[in-house]
Amino acid sequence: MYSFKEFLELFAPDSKVKPFSFSIDGQKADLNAVTAVRDTLSAEQYHLIYDVVPDEVRVILEVRQFKDFPVIEYTPYLENPGTKPSAVISDFHALDIESEDPLTYGKQKLKEVELFVGGRISVRYNLGSNAAPTDFLPQKRDIFSRVGCNKLELECHGAWCSTDYLPFFGIDTDQMNGINLGIGWNGAWRFCVEKEVGKYALGGGRKSRIHCSMQRAHFRILPGEKLMQPGVLLHFRENKNIRDGQNEFRRFMLAHNAPRDSKGNLQKPPMCFCTWGGLASSKQKERLELIRKKQLPYENLWIDAGWMGKDGECPHFLEDSPVKSDWYSRVGAWEINRFVHPEGLRPVSDAAHEANMRTLVWFETTRIAPHSGSKLLTEHPEWLLGNVEAVRNGTGSDLLLNIGIPEARDYLTGIVVDIMKKENIDDYREDFNIDAWNFWCRNDTPDRIGVTEMKYVENFYKFWADIRKHFPDSFIDNCSGGGRRLDYKSAMLSFPMCQSDFACYSEYEEECITLENMYFDDWLPLHGTLNWGESDPYHAACALGGGYGSKIWQFNGREVAADHDYDMHRKLLQWGKLLRDMYLMGDVYPLIDSPELDMTKWNALQTHLPEKDAGAVQIFRRKQSLSSVQKLTLAGIVPEASYTVNTFSGKSLTMSGKELMNFTVELAQPRSFEIIHYFRQK
Repeated sequence: MYSFKEFLELFAPDSKVKPFSFSIDGQKADLNAVTAVRDTLSAEQYHLIYDVVPDEVRVILEVRQFKDFPVIEYTPYLENPGTKPSAVISDFHALDIESEDPLTYGKQKLKEVELFVGGRISVRYNLGSNAAPTDFLPQKRDIFSRVGCNKLELECHGAWCSTDYLPFFGIDTDQMNGINLGIGWNGAWRFCVEKEVGKYALGGGRKSRIHCSMQRAHFRILPGEKLMQPGVLLHFRENKNIRDGQNEFRRFMLAHNAPRDSKGNLQKPPMCFCTWGGLASSKQKERLELIRKKQLPYENLWIDAGWMGKDGECPHFLEDSPVKSDWYSRVGAWEINRFVHPEGLRPVSDAAHEANMRTLVWFETTRIAPHSGSKLLTEHPEWLLGNVEAVRNGTGSDLLLNIGIPEARDYLTGIVVDIMKKENIDDYREDFNIDAWNFWCRNDTPDRIGVTEMKYVENFYKFWADIRKHFPDSFIDNCSGGGRRLDYKSAMLSFPMCQSDFACYSEYEEECITLENMYFDDWLPLHGTLNWGESDPYHAACALGGGYGSKIWQFNGREVAADHDYDMHRKLLQWGKLLRDMYLMGDVYPLIDSPELDMTKWNALQTHLPEKDAGAVQIFRRKQSLSSVQKLTLAGIVPEASYTVNTFSGKSLTMSGKELMNFTVELAQPRSFEIIHYFRQK
């Protein structure tokens, strides 16, 4: 069974078994006799340095070992300290471990000679972000010691690391033991779990193996070169059930793997008011004045795409306008569209600050649209991946700025920093509407396959780290086509305010957003979603729980209704902030079993803060639900205690812990909701 103690033994300098593996010139590297030099950096950080081939191939593990959680994280690097290119490295598995699993179904013997075993492990994983109603839904596969069902291999297609699947997995040897695993790679990864198949058809083997890697890597290391490989995050769930394990993982991510400000405070996904970047400054300021006047408790003004590029109208793509939206073709030119923002974005930023709001502004920095007029086409074409000549001739398509080149990364950092300072922008939102995969592949030579991707991914993390250094109290919104570049390393620097582009469309199934929030939250507790407005309370309530982006008056044509209910608008935002803050302090418990499998079920989710004996519950009678009554069994409640219970519908109750534990809610109409906030009386 995979255990924290046994895994740590692999990090002993003289361990014969290593947590990684690879081949040199087609032969698997023999690592048994290779020892490591340990370089201690701090109480929780150290390097392990393995000279596999002296003066040619060195492996460096940058390790974080945590004292307060059963978690270890490491990132391998391959270095050539010599004076000539290395042999070809291939099949580098950043993680490659095996263990003898417990017998699930017992054993049998044949003539007292051969041992046949019945084993099983289960793999939990989630669909990724593909602007679909099924985004982030949980999946499970049982792996058995028999041909045809002894292996699960998952990989992302293209460079978007979280489009097909989230790069997070639970490998469960039984209900009380297992591993939560994250892959730290903002590129193309591969993950595999397989069980050993026995020699005879009647039975199976005892062992299982877990490994992960890049999808394509076959390369020489040049003299003096150091190349990054996928990072590995391992959380060991021992003597804990799966739900308690996920809550421990959430607490770890919030404590050690989330962005913090210059004072060390956790950066929270905000409650945002969204405007289209092509909406005129004057109209944006009018909306901000309304927010200030009506005391709507938004925290950020989110200015989306449409503010960049040539002067001219740039309506929203859903706007009823005689002018077609051309926001997509403007990317690559970093000038402000003076037609809609004559004085730049600063007057809007200043107005947001006067309304006690920060500004979050959209950028798309590495895609260069062919008709954008980007200066890079003439100033630095050597930094661009793709057919630059075709773009110059008017026949080409999008190019990719290769930030794997340090000078290109520094140039881009300077551009972003200059705009944010000049326009008084607080927070940085980055989009990425291009699949970098083919650009990376075409730039590689046969003996350097994967190197372009390695350098790009490493410098992508460095680019965001540089932005954070310039603006330590700013957060980075990891948009990237709506949640398509989510991994644990990017989570250290950012969070997604639009975890899926599913909610970008004006008509979508809002009840799917409750599922998004519930299942995505197991792995990345900092997140947010878009919403089309508080004029429909049920629609808005489905999006509450994390960060929130209201598009109620986002662009021309979405105007303020004369009878708009500002009290309800304000109330939804206030409860949204309460729920958001509780999610970032407490443990999360789904209260309805698999609501995604039957949309006639209700849905309900509890957040409980054991340190305060308080919490909140979101309850939805969905549109297809026939029953008007739902019984819920709450977690963490002390039966003998008394609790104050406040509800969104306006009730304030005193309940015993026994009553609260077995909470019954009645909602007369389908498509209705309730939120309760409870806390223990002193």
